[in-house]
Amino acid sequence: MRQQAVQHCVLGLVVATSLLWLDLVPADVLRRVALFTLAWAAASTLLVASAGACIALMRTRQHRER
Repeated sequence: MRQQAVQHCVLGLVVATSLLWLDLVPADVLRRVALFTLAWAAASTLLVASAGACIALMRTRQHRER
C-alpha cells in the first residue's frame, strides 16, 4: 500500500474513533451508515459479478461459433 493511502486510513480511523469516543454520533446513525455501506458493497459486487458472467457467456458463445 502506498504511504499516502496508509496516512488516509490512519486519519479516518482517528476521526471515527474520536467521534465514537466523544459520543458525537448516535448509535442509530452508525447502524444506518453500516447497513447502507454493507448494502452498497453487496449491490456493487452483484453488479460486477453479473457483468463478468455476461461477458464470459458471450465469449464462450463466440468461441463455439468459430
